[in-house]
Amino acid sequence: MINVEDFKKYSDILKNYLNMDYNPVAVKLFKKEENAMEYFDKTDKKIMHCQSILNVSKGESFYGTKNEIGCKMGKCVLGLNSLPEEFTEGVIFDKNNTCSTLSSGRYYAEQVPKMPYEIEAIGYTPLEDAKFIPDVIVIVAKPKTIFDLIRANTYLSGERITSSVGGTQSFCGDIVVNTFLTKTPNISFGCMGSHLATYFAPTEVVIGFPSETFDNIVESVVRINNLHKN
Repeated sequence: MINVEDFKKYSDILKNYLNMDYNPVAVKLFKKEENAMEYFDKTDKKIMHCQSILNVSKGESFYGTKNEIGCKMGKCVLGLNSLPEEFTEGVIFDKNNTCSTLSSGRYYAEQVPKMPYEIEAIGYTPLEDAKFIPDVIVIVAKPKTIFDLIRANTYLSGERITSSVGGTQSFCGDIVVNTFLTKTPNISFGCMGSHLATYFAPTEVVIGFPSETFDNIVESVVRINNLHKN
Protein backbone atom coordinates (compact mmCIF):
# COMPACT_ATOMS: atom_id res chain seq x y z
CA MET A 1 0.00 0.00 0.00
CA ILE A 2 1.38 3.38 -0.99
CA ASN A 3 2.28 5.84 1.78
CA VAL A 4 3.20 9.51 1.54
CA GLU A 5 6.15 8.89 3.85
CA ASP A 6 7.71 6.58 1.25
CA PHE A 7 7.70 8.95 -1.72
CA LYS A 8 11.23 10.23 -1.17
CA LYS A 9 12.50 6.65 -0.97
CA TYR A 10 10.55 5.63 -4.10
CA SER A 11 11.93 8.55 -6.06
CA ASP A 12 15.51 7.87 -4.95
CA ILE A 13 15.22 4.17 -5.85
CA LEU A 14 13.95 4.85 -9.34
CA LYS A 15 16.48 7.58 -10.07
CA ASN A 16 19.38 5.48 -8.80
CA TYR A 17 18.40 2.08 -10.20
CA LEU A 18 17.20 3.35 -13.59
CA ASN A 19 19.67 6.22 -14.07
CA MET A 20 16.83 8.70 -14.57
CA ASP A 21 17.65 12.28 -15.50
CA TYR A 22 14.41 13.73 -14.10
CA ASN A 23 12.22 13.41 -11.04
CA PRO A 24 8.98 11.40 -11.14
CA VAL A 25 6.14 13.95 -11.02
CA ALA A 26 3.09 13.73 -8.75
CA VAL A 27 -0.05 15.17 -10.35
CA LYS A 28 -3.22 15.95 -8.39
CA LEU A 29 -6.60 16.99 -9.81
CA PHE A 30 -8.49 19.23 -7.38
CA LYS A 31 -12.22 19.77 -7.55
CA LYS A 32 -11.76 22.92 -5.46
CA GLU A 33 -8.88 25.41 -5.76
CA GLU A 34 -8.85 25.94 -2.00
CA ASN A 35 -7.67 22.34 -1.56
CA ALA A 36 -4.75 22.91 -3.92
CA MET A 37 -3.75 25.94 -1.87
CA GLU A 38 -3.08 23.67 1.11
CA TYR A 39 -0.09 22.15 -0.71
CA PHE A 40 1.07 24.60 -3.37
CA ASP A 41 1.67 28.15 -4.38
CA LYS A 42 -0.12 29.14 -7.57
CA THR A 43 2.11 29.65 -10.59
CA ASP A 44 2.38 33.29 -11.63
CA LYS A 45 2.74 32.56 -15.35
CA LYS A 46 0.78 31.08 -18.22
CA ILE A 47 2.05 27.55 -18.78
CA MET A 48 0.98 24.50 -20.71
CA HIS A 49 0.16 21.28 -18.85
CA CYS A 50 2.92 19.38 -20.65
CA GLN A 51 5.44 22.13 -19.89
CA SER A 52 4.31 22.06 -16.25
CA ILE A 53 5.21 18.38 -15.98
CA LEU A 54 8.59 18.96 -17.61
CA ASN A 55 9.40 21.90 -15.34
CA VAL A 56 8.37 20.00 -12.23
CA SER A 57 10.44 16.98 -13.27
CA LYS A 58 13.40 19.35 -12.83
CA GLY A 59 12.37 20.50 -9.36
CA GLU A 60 9.57 23.09 -9.51
CA SER A 61 6.28 22.75 -7.61
CA PHE A 62 3.02 24.67 -8.14
CA TYR A 63 -0.63 24.54 -9.06
CA GLY A 64 -2.59 26.18 -11.85
CA THR A 65 -6.20 26.88 -12.72
CA LYS A 66 -7.92 27.48 -16.05
CA ASN A 67 -6.35 30.95 -15.99
CA GLU A 68 -2.79 29.61 -15.83
CA ILE A 69 -2.89 26.36 -17.82
CA GLY A 70 -2.33 27.67 -21.31
CA CYS A 71 -3.37 24.96 -23.78
CA LYS A 72 -7.01 25.57 -24.77
CA MET A 73 -7.90 21.97 -25.58
CA GLY A 74 -5.61 20.51 -22.94
CA LYS A 75 -7.36 22.27 -20.09
CA CYS A 76 -10.75 21.21 -21.47
CA VAL A 77 -9.68 17.56 -21.58
CA LEU A 78 -8.37 17.90 -18.02
CA GLY A 79 -11.71 19.26 -16.80
CA LEU A 80 -10.68 22.86 -16.15
CA ASN A 81 -13.12 24.09 -18.81
CA SER A 82 -16.10 22.49 -20.51
CA LEU A 83 -15.42 21.01 -23.93
CA PRO A 84 -16.23 23.42 -26.78
CA GLU A 85 -18.22 22.35 -29.81
CA GLU A 86 -15.16 22.66 -32.04
CA PHE A 87 -13.69 19.76 -30.01
CA THR A 88 -16.75 17.53 -29.66
CA GLU A 89 -17.67 17.98 -33.34
CA GLY A 90 -14.11 17.26 -34.45
CA VAL A 91 -13.59 20.67 -36.07
CA ILE A 92 -10.31 21.34 -34.27
CA PHE A 93 -8.81 18.01 -35.39
CA ASP A 94 -9.86 18.55 -38.99
CA LYS A 95 -8.62 22.16 -39.01
CA ASN A 96 -5.25 21.24 -37.49
CA ASN A 97 -4.75 18.35 -39.94
CA THR A 98 -4.83 15.84 -37.09
CA CYS A 99 -7.55 13.99 -39.00
CA SER A 100 -8.28 14.02 -42.72
CA THR A 101 -11.99 14.83 -42.53
CA LEU A 102 -14.52 16.32 -40.17
CA SER A 103 -16.09 12.92 -39.60
CA SER A 104 -12.76 11.31 -38.68
CA GLY A 105 -12.08 14.27 -36.40
CA ARG A 106 -15.42 13.76 -34.69
CA TYR A 107 -14.68 10.05 -34.25
CA TYR A 108 -11.28 10.85 -32.80
CA ALA A 109 -12.81 13.38 -30.40
CA GLU A 110 -15.10 10.67 -29.05
CA GLN A 111 -12.08 8.54 -28.17
CA VAL A 112 -9.90 11.16 -26.47
CA PRO A 113 -9.85 10.51 -22.69
CA LYS A 114 -11.69 13.35 -20.96
CA MET A 115 -12.40 14.12 -17.32
CA PRO A 116 -16.04 13.25 -16.57
CA TYR A 117 -16.41 16.28 -14.29
CA GLU A 118 -14.95 19.76 -14.01
CA ILE A 119 -12.09 20.59 -11.65
CA GLU A 120 -10.73 23.93 -10.47
CA ALA A 121 -7.00 23.29 -10.16
CA ILE A 122 -4.14 20.94 -11.01
CA GLY A 123 -1.16 20.53 -8.71
CA TYR A 124 2.32 19.39 -9.75
CA THR A 125 5.28 18.50 -7.56
CA PRO A 126 8.29 16.17 -7.68
CA LEU A 127 7.15 12.87 -6.15
CA GLU A 128 9.79 13.12 -3.45
CA ASP A 129 8.18 16.34 -2.18
CA ALA A 130 4.52 15.24 -2.36
CA LYS A 131 2.53 15.55 0.86
CA PHE A 132 -0.58 13.95 -0.66
CA ILE A 133 -1.54 10.83 -2.59
CA PRO A 134 -1.25 11.77 -6.29
CA ASP A 135 -3.88 10.90 -8.85
CA VAL A 136 -1.18 10.09 -11.40
CA ILE A 137 2.59 9.72 -11.22
CA VAL A 138 4.29 10.80 -14.45
CA ILE A 139 7.78 9.84 -15.58
CA VAL A 140 9.58 11.41 -18.55
CA ALA A 141 12.62 9.37 -19.53
CA LYS A 142 14.65 7.73 -22.27
CA PRO A 143 13.12 4.66 -23.97
CA LYS A 144 15.37 2.22 -22.08
CA THR A 145 14.08 3.55 -18.77
CA ILE A 146 10.48 3.24 -19.95
CA PHE A 147 11.29 -0.33 -21.03
CA ASP A 148 12.59 -1.09 -17.54
CA LEU A 149 9.38 0.35 -16.04
CA ILE A 150 7.28 -1.79 -18.39
CA ARG A 151 9.19 -4.85 -17.17
CA ALA A 152 8.63 -3.76 -13.57
CA ASN A 153 4.89 -3.47 -14.23
CA THR A 154 4.84 -7.03 -15.58
CA TYR A 155 7.12 -8.61 -13.00
CA LEU A 156 4.85 -9.04 -9.98
CA SER A 157 1.42 -9.30 -11.62
CA GLY A 158 2.07 -10.55 -15.14
CA GLU A 159 0.05 -7.61 -16.46
CA ARG A 160 0.73 -6.22 -19.93
CA ILE A 161 0.36 -2.52 -20.67
CA THR A 162 -2.22 -1.73 -23.33
CA SER A 163 -1.43 1.82 -24.33
CA SER A 164 -3.92 4.24 -25.91
CA VAL A 165 -2.36 7.07 -27.92
CA GLY A 166 -3.41 9.29 -30.78
CA GLY A 167 -0.65 11.81 -31.36
CA THR A 168 -2.54 14.68 -29.74
CA GLN A 169 -3.69 15.50 -26.19
CA SER A 170 -0.79 13.36 -24.99
CA PHE A 171 0.39 14.63 -21.60
CA CYS A 172 -3.17 15.67 -20.71
CA GLY A 173 -5.52 13.06 -22.19
CA ASP A 174 -3.23 10.07 -22.73
CA ILE A 175 -1.06 10.30 -19.63
CA VAL A 176 -3.10 12.01 -16.90
CA VAL A 177 -6.79 11.52 -17.74
CA ASN A 178 -6.52 8.03 -19.24
CA THR A 179 -4.38 6.78 -16.37
CA PHE A 180 -6.66 8.43 -13.81
CA LEU A 181 -9.81 6.90 -15.28
CA THR A 182 -8.54 3.39 -16.06
CA LYS A 183 -6.21 3.00 -13.07
CA THR A 184 -3.70 1.42 -15.45
CA PRO A 185 -0.38 2.71 -16.84
CA ASN A 186 -0.31 4.48 -20.19
CA ILE A 187 2.56 5.43 -22.48
CA SER A 188 2.78 8.33 -24.92
CA PHE A 189 5.32 9.80 -27.30
CA GLY A 190 4.03 13.35 -27.02
CA CYS A 191 1.88 15.45 -29.34
CA MET A 192 2.36 18.45 -31.62
CA GLY A 193 2.03 20.84 -28.68
CA SER A 194 4.51 19.08 -26.43
CA HIS A 195 7.05 18.67 -29.25
CA LEU A 196 6.74 22.19 -30.66
CA ALA A 197 6.10 24.31 -27.59
CA THR A 198 8.15 22.59 -24.86
CA TYR A 199 11.57 21.03 -24.43
CA PHE A 200 10.17 17.47 -24.53
CA ALA A 201 12.92 15.81 -26.55
CA PRO A 202 12.44 13.45 -29.51
CA THR A 203 14.63 11.00 -27.59
CA GLU A 204 12.18 10.85 -24.65
CA VAL A 205 8.97 8.98 -23.82
CA VAL A 206 6.40 9.65 -21.10
CA ILE A 207 4.53 7.14 -18.95
CA GLY A 208 1.78 7.63 -16.38
CA PHE A 209 1.15 5.33 -13.42
CA PRO A 210 -1.84 5.24 -11.07
CA SER A 211 -0.61 5.85 -7.54
CA GLU A 212 -2.53 2.82 -6.23
CA THR A 213 0.01 0.34 -7.60
CA PHE A 214 3.16 2.44 -7.66
CA ASP A 215 4.67 0.71 -4.65
CA ASN A 216 4.59 -2.54 -6.66
CA ILE A 217 6.45 -0.86 -9.51
CA VAL A 218 9.21 0.27 -7.15
CA GLU A 219 9.42 -3.14 -5.50
CA SER A 220 9.72 -4.79 -8.91
CA VAL A 221 12.50 -2.42 -9.99
CA VAL A 222 14.49 -3.36 -6.88
CA ARG A 223 13.91 -7.10 -7.23
CA ILE A 224 14.75 -7.19 -10.94
CA ASN A 225 17.95 -5.22 -10.38
CA ASN A 226 18.96 -7.50 -7.51
CA LEU A 227 18.41 -10.55 -9.72
CA HIS A 228 20.79 -9.08 -12.28
CA LYS A 229 23.45 -8.67 -9.60
CA ASN A 230 23.36 -12.38 -8.68
